[in-house]
Amino acid sequence: MKFEQTCTITASRPDVWAFLMNMENVAACLQGVRKFEVIDEDNYEGILRIKVGPVSVSFQGTVAVERRDREQWLGVVRAEAKDRKLGGGVTANLNMSLAEKSPAETEMNIVLDTHLLGKIGEFGQPLIRKKTDDLLQNFAAEVSKQLSPE
Repeated sequence: MKFEQTCTITASRPDVWAFLMNMENVAACLQGVRKFEVIDEDNYEGILRIKVGPVSVSFQGTVAVERRDREQWLGVVRAEAKDRKLGGGVTANLNMSLAEKSPAETEMNIVLDTHLLGKIGEFGQPLIRKKTDDLLQNFAAEVSKQLSPE
């Protein structure tokens, strides 16, 4: 499944870039992160708990930053996680790009391509699509909140 989210952040493109290249900031802006540990500069592991319809899912897995291209203002992240209780998992590729709208405004575009494995994939696309869209919208709103002047 492919998802796309675009939002405007009231901060300069270099400030947004610096914020998003710190994966601890990213984890803090993502609802449901229960654990986040740094393995090295580009690799992390953690737990994400979310509720999909009536079912709670606890994804435990890894995140790898595959590309940090400041010249193109493009970041690429790959995540792999499993829920041991449900016997399923997810792989996800996320591309994030930044475009300058003005010196004090940045447009952030997120494209997420996910593949659901096992029983988790049986939830149904409309339910999963709604939950993922909500997660991306909340993430974008939290990044905006963290970087916007008070």
